[in-house]
Order: sequence, then C-alpha cells, then structure tokens
Amino acid sequence: MIRMEVVLISGRTAKQGASLEVGKTSEEYFENVAVIMMNEDDMKEIGVQEGEPVKISTEFGSTVVKCKKSEVNRGIAFMPYGPWVNMVIGMDTHGTGMPSYKGAKAEISATDENVLTVGEIVDLIRRG
Repeated sequence: MIRMEVVLISGRTAKQGASLEVGKTSEEYFENVAVIMMNEDDMKEIGVQEGEPVKISTEFGSTVVKCKKSEVNRGIAFMPYGPWVNMVIGMDTHGTGMPSYKGAKAEISATDENVLTVGEIVDLIRRG
C-alpha cells in the first residue's frame, strides 16, 4: 500500500453549506462533505481514481472518505468542514475558540474500508 504525506487544510465550500441546509443525514450532505480533494498526480501516485475511498490519518485520528480531483497543488489536500474532517484534527483551539483546520500533517492511502455515515460516526464517538 502506497502512503503519501500531505498538508491537510479544511474550510467551507458552497456545496457543503448548501447541503447542510438539506440536513446532515442527507445523501447530498454525505456526497459533498465526506470527501477529500487532491491533485490528480497525487491521486495517481497512491493509486486511486476519483470516487474511490482513501484513508486519512493524522496524529489525532483517522477517517475514510471519497477522493475527488481538484486543482490544489501537489502535496496539499482539502476537506470541507464536517464530521469527517473533525475525526482527524486536534481539539485545541489555542484560545481562539476554533480548532486549527489548516496545515495538519496527514498521511493518505488507498483503502477498501467503507466511508462511515454521520450516524456511524456519532455511534463511534459515543462508544468512546
């Protein structure tokens, strides 16, 4: 299995915001938020195609999302705000009230694991 280190950034997207209005348990929200956007050359390097699952791991945790092609620079990966990115970022807010969603070192690899639904993530958190 090929693993690649990237710098993970996160933020709001128009699709994330619009699908949030539909509901966090909707298929639309899942399709727009349970994703990571990567440079096409980086995707080729780890052996994944658009829509395939990838595992993202940081010092804080890991999650599985679907991969999407993007025009981000090589070595950068972007995830929309939501439960999936929250699984891999730290909780420290450094006094700002908001965790650091920018610049986390992450490792990405192809996987055959399934992407968890919001309900499954909530169950996982409840079980601790």
